[in-house]
Amino acid sequence: MGCTHISESENLRVRGERARPSRALPKSYWTGTAGMKFLVTVMEFRIALARPRLLALNVMVPVVLVLAISLGGAPEFHAAAVYTVLFTLFGTFGSAIPLVRDAEAGLFGRIIRAGVPPSHFLIERAAGGSAIDVLQLLPALTIATLGSISLNEWIRAVLVLWSSVWITNLLGNLVAAAARSLAETALFSAVTALLLLHLSGVFRTPLPQSPWAVIEALSPFQALHETLLTVSVGTSTEFPLGLVVWVLILPAVTVRVLGLRCRVPPRRVR
Repeated sequence: MGCTHISESENLRVRGERARPSRALPKSYWTGTAGMKFLVTVMEFRIALARPRLLALNVMVPVVLVLAISLGGAPEFHAAAVYTVLFTLFGTFGSAIPLVRDAEAGLFGRIIRAGVPPSHFLIERAAGGSAIDVLQLLPALTIATLGSISLNEWIRAVLVLWSSVWITNLLGNLVAAAARSLAETALFSAVTALLLLHLSGVFRTPLPQSPWAVIEALSPFQALHETLLTVSVGTSTEFPLGLVVWVLILPAVTVRVLGLRCRVPPRRVR
């Protein structure tokens, strides 16, 4: 028994020496997730580029709609409202539906089991998704603002759009966690986005100094609507307090709410 045990141990040691790599591995290989920084963001870009037809549709459909409104002589207030609804629904649907689809296919669970923390996955996915959405919506925004604002104002409009789309991508994560099917995801996305758009003053103008006016100032899409309205009628824009609050707080809320739900127990090895 003793000799057999020793010989087996020596065989294991010899096999371990043979299995060692011929060159030193980078330190990031041994630090778990250190080598996976921005992995999800890069993956989002690669998935988008791997679907050229969908990428072209995501660019052309908003452009066609904006062109139809711009050339159709729509009233300024209606045009600004339609643009705001378009950009908001674009980000919310584009974030929630793919996440549910990936979860049903098992991709989400495999990424978590690979060592990517759930919080990193959610934030990186929202960051990559918002960047892709802004690039896809940039031609439509340029057409909507063409000849109406200066370069500095256009840059501000791009930053406001990016911040708003960042919020919609995080909202899409929350919607995907509550939904159990693609149909529910589409329904919840529409209801959530339209409710927040209503609170942001897109569909009505509240009386000054009223409670609704305070709610509008703290709503996430009020800044986007006011920016697009400025392009149409030349009104002045105030500091986007609600946008800043949502940009800073919503990521922490998303990670806090979905962190436990995204945890996938490791598989047992039999």
